[in-house]
Amino acid sequence: MKILLAFGCLAMQMAAAATPADYARVIPIDTAGDSAAWQVELDDQVYAGSIDPNLRDLAIFNADGQAVPLILSASEAPDAVIEQRAAVPVLPLPPAGREREQADLHLLVERDASGRLRRLETQSSDEPGETTATREWLLDLGEFDRGIDRLELAWSEPQGDIIARFEVTGSNDLQRWDLLNADATLVVLEQGGARVDRREIALPVTRFRYLRLRRHDDGAPLGGISAQASRVRRVAGVTPVNWIEAEAVDSVDGHPASGTQHLYTLRYSVPASQVRITLGSDNALAQLEVLTPFNVVDGKTHWIQRARPVAFRLVQDGDVIDNGAIALSPGARVRDLRIDSATALATTPRLSVGYRPARLVFLAEGKGPFLLAVGSATARFPDYPVEAALATLRARLGRDWQPPVATLGDSRSSAGASALQAPKVPLDWKRWLLWAVLIGAAAVVGGIALSLLRGTGQGRAEDRQQPPEE
Repeated sequence: MKILLAFGCLAMQMAAAATPADYARVIPIDTAGDSAAWQVELDDQVYAGSIDPNLRDLAIFNADGQAVPLILSASEAPDAVIEQRAAVPVLPLPPAGREREQADLHLLVERDASGRLRRLETQSSDEPGETTATREWLLDLGEFDRGIDRLELAWSEPQGDIIARFEVTGSNDLQRWDLLNADATLVVLEQGGARVDRREIALPVTRFRYLRLRRHDDGAPLGGISAQASRVRRVAGVTPVNWIEAEAVDSVDGHPASGTQHLYTLRYSVPASQVRITLGSDNALAQLEVLTPFNVVDGKTHWIQRARPVAFRLVQDGDVIDNGAIALSPGARVRDLRIDSATALATTPRLSVGYRPARLVFLAEGKGPFLLAVGSATARFPDYPVEAALATLRARLGRDWQPPVATLGDSRSSAGASALQAPKVPLDWKRWLLWAVLIGAAAVVGGIALSLLRGTGQGRAEDRQQPPEE
C-alpha cells in the first residue's frame, strides 16, 4: 500500500489543481466493497458530456475533493482465433416426403481403426424412376473433438444468384436430433457491379458427431455441395457493443447531401467500430462506402473511408434478409458520418452506429464516495503512472487480477454549460503599453524631425530674401 501511496503522491504532483466546479457535470461512483483500484465502464452520459476527442476532460475526485490517479483503457474487441478448420464429408440424403416413405433406406457407415469415417453411403430399395433433387445432407464431424461453431458451404451449381435457407440439427446416434439453427440463410447475388457472397452458417458451439442440413426454401437445387467446419475461440469478457441511431441531415459543415452521398449526425461523438445500414427498398443491392471526417482545413471537411460494404435487403417468404453489422476500420471519436453509393438510391438508408465504451481505471486514493467529473474546455487529466501501480498489485494478487467493477449513478450538473466555454483571453496590458510607448516615441521623434525640417526651410528662405552686398 505504501508503494501505491507513493505513486498517488507523484501523480497528484503532476495534476493541475482542478475541482469538480471546473467540469460541466459530475456522476457518483458506487464502489461496493474495499479495493486499492477500481474500473468503471463509461456509459452514454459520459460520451454525451465529454467534448475532448480523446476523453481527457475527465477526472475522479474523492470525498475530500482531491483528484485521484486514473487511466483510460480501450475496450476493443479481440481478434477471433480459429482453432481448427477442415473439410467434412457431406452425404446427400434421399428426398423427403412420399418417396422416402415408400423406400427402404439403409445407411452404410465404414470407419477406420481409430473410428474415423472413411465411407458414408445410402442405399434405397425403391424402384428406379424419376429422381428428385436432394434437399437434405448429412455431415460427419468426427474430425472435431473440440466441437464446431460454424459451417461454410460451397456448391458447383448453379453458378448464378442464389438464396438458400437451411435448418441445421445435430445428433450423436442418427436417431435423436436437436435443433441448432432454425433458419440459416446463404446468399450469393451480383447486381450492378456489387456482389454479396455469404456462405457461412453460425452455430452454437456443438460437439454432436453428425449434422443434418435441411433446405426449406423452394429455390433452385444445389449440386455438388461441399462443407468446411471450424471452431473459433473468442476471448471472454469483451464489452458489448452499444448502438445509437444516426439522424440523416441535409449537410455537414457546408457539404450538401445528394442522391449518391448521404450525410448523418449523432447526438454525441463516439468511437464508432460498427455500423448497420438498412436500405429503404426491398430486394435492393448497393455498393457503398462509409466515411467519417478526420480533418478540417480552411473550413473544408476532409473525409476518410472506414468501410466499403455491399448492403442488401431481400424479402423471401415474408422474411427480411439483410447485410447485418459492418465493421469499421479503427478511428477516433466521430459525430458525423457519410455513406456514398455507386448509383443513386431511391431513398436514404437508415444508419445505426455501434461502439464499445472505454473503461476507466482509477486508484482509490483517499476516502469515498468518489465522483466522476465530465466535460471541460480547459481541464485535462495528466499521464498518471497507474500501470506501474497495477503491476505492483498483480505481483501480489496474481497476474490475472483485475480491479473490481464499479458502477455509475445518474449525472447531475456542476458548473454546467459555462465549463464547456473557452475562457476569454485576458487583455495583455503590457503589450499594449509597450506599443503605446513605441507609438508615442515615434510621434515625438517624428515631431522633432518635422520641426527641424521646417527650421531649415525658413533659414534658406531668409537667405534668399537678403539683398546682395555692394
